[in-house]
Amino acid sequence: MRRTDRLALVALLLAAAPAAAQDAGVEPAPIVGHGPAPTEPAPGPVDPTQALPPGHPSVGGGPALNGGGDPAVRRAALPQTFAEESATVPEGSVMVRVIDVRGAAIEGAPVRLGSMREGERDAPREARTNADGVATFGGLARGGNVAYRVSTELDGAKFGALPFQLGSSAGHRVQIVRYDVEHDGRGVLLWDARTEMRFRDDRLLVVQRLRLANLSALALGEEQPNPRAYVPREGLRFALPAGYTAFTSQPSMNDVRVTTEGDDAVLRGSLPPTLNEPVEVVFQFQVKLSGGDVSLRLGMPLPVVNALVAVEAPQGLSLSVDGMPAGETRESNGERILLTGVSRQPSDAPLRTVAIHLSGIPSPAGPARPIATGAMALLVAGGLFTALRRGNTTSGKRSRADIEAERDRVLAEGAELARRHEAGDVGPLTYARRRRELTLWLSTLLKELDEAAA
Repeated sequence: MRRTDRLALVALLLAAAPAAAQDAGVEPAPIVGHGPAPTEPAPGPVDPTQALPPGHPSVGGGPALNGGGDPAVRRAALPQTFAEESATVPEGSVMVRVIDVRGAAIEGAPVRLGSMREGERDAPREARTNADGVATFGGLARGGNVAYRVSTELDGAKFGALPFQLGSSAGHRVQIVRYDVEHDGRGVLLWDARTEMRFRDDRLLVVQRLRLANLSALALGEEQPNPRAYVPREGLRFALPAGYTAFTSQPSMNDVRVTTEGDDAVLRGSLPPTLNEPVEVVFQFQVKLSGGDVSLRLGMPLPVVNALVAVEAPQGLSLSVDGMPAGETRESNGERILLTGVSRQPSDAPLRTVAIHLSGIPSPAGPARPIATGAMALLVAGGLFTALRRGNTTSGKRSRADIEAERDRVLAEGAELARRHEAGDVGPLTYARRRRELTLWLSTLLKELDEAAA
């Protein structure tokens, strides 16, 4: 069996519900029949009891991406990356150990310790690991006004632990697993490619949700897994419709980022082996409409396993997608929704373009209104991470009004996170991680406010 066929078979054996697990690096919003509806429903049905179109991927009961216990699938047993307080590390110090996928120490690995103090980045400190794979940083500031993050790099890939703060009586122990790197993308798939569309006056708002899986930690039968991080040298290019406007991408916790170059959305960064959940990437753009018909061609640079297209549809609108079943109608909170989707089999030709055709578009398509709460939450969530990207500002103290505005944004994000967790849209691991990070960021803002008041 050819390697590409074996990888496709692995994908087929592991095919699970597109949104079955909730603890991805970026939590998915409830769409297309998966979970409770947001305040204003996103495109797609919200009643999971209704049948989906023929050929649509299953929405429940499937095994998890990690193999689900299938005896035909071999899953690599890998050490974990972590950062934790340790009484064995002196106070004000961070001890970092860099290891490979077998747990062996890596000598000479570059380690960077980044820090943020009261919302401003400090100059990073750098070191290299010794023969035991260890690098140590001492004399560090402690308390709630400084956050640290440790990382290492290899051939374009970045590996790091979650941010942390140093306590007053103990240091931190950090372990980073560094994978070998590949650039050809064997075994990297688009696990889900979901396109959601909503009308806003004379424009079509398109939200693209992509979940990328690196299957190098999985293998069939007697073949041994060879987990590697994937770094596309020239980036992964997703072709956008000519004339698109208002492109926005969602920040992510890892080093994956999406920008535009001409008529392409370009993903750069590294994709680690998929152990539980694929990496999720979300971006949106707008297309100007003039009534009548419109066709969109969205290019996919990787083989697609599950594809789905949903559109909020005024009366008279019809949807068709090349290679997919006819669009079917659903009703959601009084809104008419059209959707279609397909799962690819190993014997199918690769799906590399999603060609969407909408006809019967009213002019104007509908009244102006914001995008669905769930989709907007994805695009504006992570205010913490946006703040962390403000760069090395050295212009001095900020005004109290600026600090209070940022505090209110963090509190609003925390409230939205709690709401989505209670509704079941965000899993416990993601909820705990995000809540911890928001608490850390809020503490730095409150301290900054106290100093401003003083």
